[in-house]
Parts: sequence; C-alpha cells; structure tokens
Amino acid sequence: MIRKNWRTALLVAASGALVALSGCSAGHANTRVKDEWMARVPESELGDVREAQTQRLQANDAIVRADVEIRDAERALEVVRREEGAARMRKEAEQASVKAAEAKGQRDQIGDAQASLKAAQGMHEAAKAQVAWREHVVEMKKGQKELREREAEVANAELSLAEYRALKNSGDVRADQLSEADFNKAVSEARSRLASTQKKIEKSQKQEREARAQWENLRDRAQGYGGSGRD
Repeated sequence: MIRKNWRTALLVAASGALVALSGCSAGHANTRVKDEWMARVPESELGDVREAQTQRLQANDAIVRADVEIRDAERALEVVRREEGAARMRKEAEQASVKAAEAKGQRDQIGDAQASLKAAQGMHEAAKAQVAWREHVVEMKKGQKELREREAEVANAELSLAEYRALKNSGDVRADQLSEADFNKAVSEARSRLASTQKKIEKSQKQEREARAQWENLRDRAQGYGGSGRD
C-alpha cells in the first residue's frame, strides 16, 4: 500500500513538472516567430529583419572578440606576476647585501647597499602595483564581455520584434497568435539588463584607470631611483 501511494505521488509530481515545462515553453513561444513562417514573408518586407540580423551577427562577433581580449589580458597578468616575483627576489637579495655590508662595518659599502636596496624596493612596489592594475584589466575585460552578451540579448529581442512586425505586415494570420506587447516587453527587459551592466562596467573602468595611475606613479618614482641601483 505504501509503495503504491509512493508511486502515485511520483507520477503526480512528474506530471506537474511536465505541465510546468510546457508552460515555460509556451511562454517563450510568445516571443518567437517560427522560421517556416518567416520563409513565406516577401523579401521586400524584410528590410528591418535583415538589419536586425546584421546587428545580431555583429553582437555575437563582439562576444568572440571579448573572449580573445580576456585571454590576452590574462596572459599579460601572468607576465607581470613573474616580473613581480623577480623584483621581490632582487629586493630580498639587496636586503641580504645590506646586512652583509653592515656586518663588515664599511660605511661606503653600507651606503651603496642601502641605495641599491632603496631602488629594489621601489621597483618591487611598482611591480606589485602593475600586478594590481593588470588584475583590474582582466576584471574589466570580463565585464566588457558581459556587456557584449547583454547587447546580444538586445539584438536578439529586437530581431524577434522585427520578425513579428514583418509577419504581421505581410498579412499572415499566424501573427494573431502572438502579442506585440510581449515582444516589446522582451526588448525593454533586455535593454534594462544592458543599462545595469553598463553601470557596472563604468565602475570597473574607473577602478582600472585608478590602478593604472597608481602603477605609473610608482614606476616613475622607481625609475628615479634606478641610477643608484645595481643591475
């Protein structure tokens, strides 16, 4: 009896899930024009559709380019991380040189070692700042990819709207199965997500500019010490 009730409950749950999925599919169908419908629309009435298709193609291409920029930024980050490690090792070596000079008690050697240490410390600080900047660059590039994705969503929504209008203007009665309000809502929601992402990327770009300015300031200061340091 218990097993029978369990099976019944399972069947009810499965049926409910299928209904829910069907409802979701139906909701999505309200903002999608079938390809076979569009095939019957005269080419002369597809001007806006063709333009929207071009915009979507460009948006998708921009996503691919954004991926490439992320990988380039990540490689650049790895390079400066290695440079930061080398700068840290040089600083540690100069610290050891200062201790060795102090142990000998030679004033000239101590002065030279301290000058070299100061230069190495400056270079290390600049290297750390460069790593921080490059990390911001990577995050900014990822944000730009998200922005490109939101732009693609807008392009997709606008293409669907253009297809619906072309279908309706062609006199196809199947357009009556759809609601222009649903298409307009999809476009509005996509644009809202795009605007939100644009605000995020503006903040990320500001942080990247600040990090770069910090690195450039420390780099220039370190280069001022460079003449007194050892290679």
